[in-house]
Amino acid sequence: MSMIINVSRVDFLAALSSLQNVTGKKGTIAILSNVLVETKNDAVAITGTDLEVGIRYTVPAEILAAGSITLPAKKLFEIVRESGADIIHVECMDNNWVRITADSSSYNLAGMEADEFPSFPEYNEASLVKVDGALINDLIDKTIFAVAPEGESQYNLSGVLVEKEVRDGGKNFTRMVSTDGHRLSLMEVERGEELANMHIKPATLIPRKGIMEMRKFCEGLDSVAVSFEEKQAVLKSDQALLIIRLMNGDFPDYRNILKGNADDKFIEIDRTALLNSMKRMNLFTEDRYNAVKFHMENNKLTLTSQNMDIGNARDEMNIVYNGEKMSLGFNGKYFVDVLQVLKSGKVKVFISSTETPCLIRAEEEPGFVSLIMPMKL
Repeated sequence: MSMIINVSRVDFLAALSSLQNVTGKKGTIAILSNVLVETKNDAVAITGTDLEVGIRYTVPAEILAAGSITLPAKKLFEIVRESGADIIHVECMDNNWVRITADSSSYNLAGMEADEFPSFPEYNEASLVKVDGALINDLIDKTIFAVAPEGESQYNLSGVLVEKEVRDGGKNFTRMVSTDGHRLSLMEVERGEELANMHIKPATLIPRKGIMEMRKFCEGLDSVAVSFEEKQAVLKSDQALLIIRLMNGDFPDYRNILKGNADDKFIEIDRTALLNSMKRMNLFTEDRYNAVKFHMENNKLTLTSQNMDIGNARDEMNIVYNGEKMSLGFNGKYFVDVLQVLKSGKVKVFISSTETPCLIRAEEEPGFVSLIMPMKL
């Protein structure tokens, strides 16, 4: 007998919405634009994958007849989204057609055989470790902006490095690091018992898309079960499962880059004031380079930007500065990206010369450091 189910519109819509980024990409394999819908006891499992990221949501349902089918993800989502019904009725017909009924509305949707859908990856349940969902999202928020866009020539820069380190008398630190070659961002947190049993192999690289899906997956969750296996990262909640294929390759040696920066010359400044000023400067930068000139002298920071077509901008702020007079340029967008993910009242910007990267730190967020290369003006 073909599948017949009744499912809550709210639950069905939430699951389908979470799968859209995974199934939305047009590719050579047509069935990857579909979601797999299959019955499991008193629930229905909805699965989507692009072979790099796989997501499965399980929602309660009334199972009138067990079965499975794959349906176009976008069109199914649109049907459920526009429906005003509390319950969605789904019934498989002949030749992989599916009738969807919602109150007075009914739709006939062409599906494909469930057997053609890629098998969902297996994973080791015993290796899962419960982690605070907000902790994962803080690590991601502090690093994802510095990941190189997909399609960059340096493939290994289009992902985030995840590391675990034991130091300081057995304390467990988990770290995420990202770089696009022009900037670098690092965030680490100390978690003792919570992460003691988690195994993370060296050079664990999560692709940009996978990191973005992790961020969405953990949103609003108190805890998430997480593991890093040989070739995949696994996240599991009560209703959902996310599996991400890890990248191959080596990440740049960021430790030597950070060691090479002196920490005796710095600007101390109000974070919000600098953020707002940089946003104003970016209104007059050239779109490609976003160049903003910094001039430090006598505890004053002067910021200037210029666009040959529309004009220029200038701003002056009081700072604490312990170095000699200096002028140099930075990409203003990079500063905005860093400053808006921090929460600290003040930040320190370490600048040793016009040739070396600057470091941004915040005393209230000691696990964070960001590095930005200067520009030639």
